[in-house]
Amino acid sequence: MFGFTFILLSFTNFHFEEISVKTETKNEDQNKAVQHKEHYPENRWEQFVYSNYKCLNDSTLTYEAFYNGLKGYYTLKEEGQLENERVLTIVDFSQHSSKERMYVINVETFEIVKKSLCAHGKHTGMATAEKFSNISGSLQSSLGFFLTAETYSGKFDYAMRLDGLEASNSKARPRGIVVHGATYATPAFLKRNNGVLGRSYGCPALPKHNATEIIDVIKEGSCFFIYADDLNYLESSKVINQESFPSILNAS
Repeated sequence: MFGFTFILLSFTNFHFEEISVKTETKNEDQNKAVQHKEHYPENRWEQFVYSNYKCLNDSTLTYEAFYNGLKGYYTLKEEGQLENERVLTIVDFSQHSSKERMYVINVETFEIVKKSLCAHGKHTGMATAEKFSNISGSLQSSLGFFLTAETYSGKFDYAMRLDGLEASNSKARPRGIVVHGATYATPAFLKRNNGVLGRSYGCPALPKHNATEIIDVIKEGSCFFIYADDLNYLESSKVINQESFPSILNAS
């Protein structure tokens, strides 16, 4: 009789433990469901970015550059800062200077309409861009979001001014940071220089032969983003670190 009682109690304890484990598992699943619901807008945004990244059909543009560029584009658009909303230009300075690392994207169709070599600043690095500055005379490139502005003719022939929108590039206009053509940013220069592009005084310089065509597509108030895998910029940028998600998701 004693042995039977012991077996019964043991079985009962096992049954209660099994119920307890099932209850804990159920609670964990419910918590995960709540967490998933709370992060749903972020998941929708990531799905939106990823699907449009695939539309580009060009994986040479890094996903990180596109992700941050698109977030900034919609942030600026919703703030009413873009006069030319048709295009987004991303300069991906995480790539080697021998690569065509400037991308002009039609934001309505997510097609790359222009792609080009683009030089970085003399003191930003040799073959790769490593150091960035907003200081006059630094001869370094600046990261972040700019507005394309007016065009003019000067020592660079045809050029376009940039207005910096962040602490990382706020002195772009007084520094004379402009988009212009240059002979040192051409494929011919690459061949003569062991596969390394020439460098500017901080300007995103383009090949001389197609600079005018690109400038005319992106001029007068479009979003221009210079990206690099730079934690200091990525963590401090108020444009890409907005907590709200673009309202375009409400229509999707």
